[in-house]
Amino acid sequence: MAVRIKDLLDLAIMKDFSVVAGEKGLNRVIETTEILDFEFTSEGEAYRKSSFEGKSIVLSVLLFAKDRPELILEAVKKLIAQNVQALAYKPVFFKELPQEALDYADEMNFPVLKFGHDEFFEDVIIAVRDLIHRDSDYRRTELLIGQMLEGDLSPDENEAVSEEINPFFRPLITAIFAEAEPGDAERAERLIQSGSRLRSGAFITRYGEAFLIVLSQDEKSDSGFSAQLMDVLTSCGLTDRVVSMGISGIHEKSAFDRTVREAFWTWKTAKIEKENVKFYKDLGIYKLIISHINSESTSEYMNDYLLPLFEEEGREGELLKTAAEYVLAGGDIGKTAERLFCHKNTIRYRISKLQEKLDPEADEKAFFLNLSAAIKIYLLLNEKK
Repeated sequence: MAVRIKDLLDLAIMKDFSVVAGEKGLNRVIETTEILDFEFTSEGEAYRKSSFEGKSIVLSVLLFAKDRPELILEAVKKLIAQNVQALAYKPVFFKELPQEALDYADEMNFPVLKFGHDEFFEDVIIAVRDLIHRDSDYRRTELLIGQMLEGDLSPDENEAVSEEINPFFRPLITAIFAEAEPGDAERAERLIQSGSRLRSGAFITRYGEAFLIVLSQDEKSDSGFSAQLMDVLTSCGLTDRVVSMGISGIHEKSAFDRTVREAFWTWKTAKIEKENVKFYKDLGIYKLIISHINSESTSEYMNDYLLPLFEEEGREGELLKTAAEYVLAGGDIGKTAERLFCHKNTIRYRISKLQEKLDPEADEKAFFLNLSAAIKIYLLLNEKK
């Protein structure tokens, strides 16, 4: 996720800050907050060379330049040289900064922010620190999710992950992977970063292009989980803005990893099938594939079966696309033709060519079953990337 300068402007303490220069640099990432006090006075000359850690936003009242405004340009240059990512000044001695300093900051895409009112440095530092800590927690959570997607955890590991992510989970959980439109996803991410509060039995975090939501309750109730999910989506501004969603089964916390995997692959299947919402219980043959998706034999079967197509036309060829649409259409020639904007006879010809290349000894039914398994593995593994 990483904390960017523009994320700071969503903090309550900084909501009235204004960007006076370097707006194109608002995506710069910071890791800490520092204060500029005497470093650019003559007395601070020796200290200045090692005074800033970098990757920071520096706060200042610019006291050092009170009677010498020309020092501000030099200060901006030196901050940039020390890998400082932004400057935020309190307009005590300077209501406006010298134009040459602003022009240089713009040229270097170095954000310069102006305090809105009489915000205290301490409050800004604490708010930024908390946001950075939440980002660190996010990265740790992202690592844990990645581990759960790759393989089974032991019961003790599942319990530890559950406690680390949210110690207030109830005994039964369900997981949801939900993807929103980019603009809506960014707004939701900012709400999460700024500390949007959810009920104690729920959790939400960003993972890649989607959000992972984990819900928990005391009893197995589909309606209860549905109401809880709506609460979470509403709190993050995602109600009616989700483009695809995968929902796991309901399990005990000891199956935390399984629950997350079910939601992840159900979401991927929803994207493949071009459905808005998909439930794990309705996946059909995908369930069997997903349970072995990380197995070497699964990818080996797919590669061996589809190898003639890969060798002849690569992974963007006409026959492979036809095979995928044919499988997703459930073997319906008419629907496949509609999907590909082709005549039915063209599709029949291509299907005949596919069987000739891939499975010439199989009858029509066996061919479709074999092709369906290989294509679904192929689509899922490509969605995993």
